[in-house]
Amino acid sequence: MMAVSTRDLHALLGRTDNDNWMRPATVAEVLPFAPRQRGLDLDFPNLAVNFERDTGILWARMKHRERACYTPELMRDMREFQLHLRDSFAGVPAAEIPVRWLVWASGAPKAWSLGGDLTNFTRMIREKDDAALRAYAHLAIDILYDNYVGSELPVLTVALIQGDAVGGGFEAMLTDDIVVAERGAKFGLPEILFNLFPGMGAYSFLRRKVGITTARKLIEDGLSRSADEMKELGLVDVVCEPGQGEAALRGFIEENGGRFQTLRTLQQVRNRVDPVTHRELADVVDMWTDLAMQLTETDLRRMDCLARVQQRKRVGE
Repeated sequence: MMAVSTRDLHALLGRTDNDNWMRPATVAEVLPFAPRQRGLDLDFPNLAVNFERDTGILWARMKHRERACYTPELMRDMREFQLHLRDSFAGVPAAEIPVRWLVWASGAPKAWSLGGDLTNFTRMIREKDDAALRAYAHLAIDILYDNYVGSELPVLTVALIQGDAVGGGFEAMLTDDIVVAERGAKFGLPEILFNLFPGMGAYSFLRRKVGITTARKLIEDGLSRSADEMKELGLVDVVCEPGQGEAALRGFIEENGGRFQTLRTLQQVRNRVDPVTHRELADVVDMWTDLAMQLTETDLRRMDCLARVQQRKRVGE
């Protein structure tokens, strides 16, 4: 089946007459992308963005108000933010771009991200709404790929993990150049437990980072792992005590600020020698969608259990 184009996907998200995409009882209506804001201090409904000029840190903090996962509303705001960055610095010489570190953080104290929006997944699968699920999945890989290439800007992307990174949250973390994680955070890919697999980049990024054997193990055993275990695998760069994540991040930046260009060039070299392409991600996510649409009611009930965890770990819980 052909991939959904970005233009078609945006049109789908902007429609208000598409009853199969979302129900008001489940998720608020997804609106068209708003007109671009100016500057780097932005407040989207589901994403808070703040720029620190003295450090070069651009904070992007996920609010997770409804569920601690990638809801369609959060994904819309993330994509709008990425497009805003590209537009803001298009044609600007690298030396004049003030952002160096793009940091993804979470407003939920117990979760960085628990992955895809399982509440919507189970609904779309039960209703046999292949088009809506496929559109969601393709928007996800647009976001992850853009983060992987740093929005084509001279920046390093950072995941500040102060709560669990599971499923799609784990996959998103793999697209960041640097990962700082607090002890107590858990990492895992539980999709195999309901006869699915993490289809939005896990195999592509893990194979390049840890090799085929370890990538398969992480995907196929469904186990949860600690920050220290992730560091041993080379998937986390800095591990710190609970509550010390931001201080550890700032310490890393202070220590490595003078090596920024070297760190960034080395990342570019890794991506050039063994690149992940958008086409690869799109092909795999179509396979994921095809398999998801075949899940049984027993599989979906297991997914429902994890959806309730996403609800419990939202902001305020």
